[in-house]
Amino acid sequence: MYRLFTLSEATRLLPVVDQHLGELQRAAADLGRLRERSSELPGASVESANIAREMAFLLDVIHASKAELDRLGVQLRDVQVGLVDFPSQLGAEVVCLTWEKGQGAITHYHPLSGDTDTRPLPGAVDDGRDAGEHPSA
Repeated sequence: MYRLFTLSEATRLLPVVDQHLGELQRAAADLGRLRERSSELPGASVESANIAREMAFLLDVIHASKAELDRLGVQLRDVQVGLVDFPSQLGAEVVCLTWEKGQGAITHYHPLSGDTDTRPLPGAVDDGRDAGEHPSA
């Protein structure tokens, strides 16, 4: 089971999510560069062994950051883009509020039905209402 966030709760978590997502993205980028570098080295070299240790450390950082997002209840959709979902409720429908790293606010959602096309939230700005509240409420 997953946690359902109100728009306000998800918005308050954005700085924490942004931090963990940034750590995860930096570690993944560094890991990619190290993999490329290690493929050019002889397997038994000291430099290769050092890179392997560095890669293991970066994998630990990636796993810890992902585990923290999981613990918070945030669903990671795309590491490179920095796209995350917050399970929520909009009226009677369970949806995912979507946020992409660099955005100032959560303004879109998508249904859980497998359709990942995003739609603007009613009101399209956080005016203090929870995601489950319609603008007419």
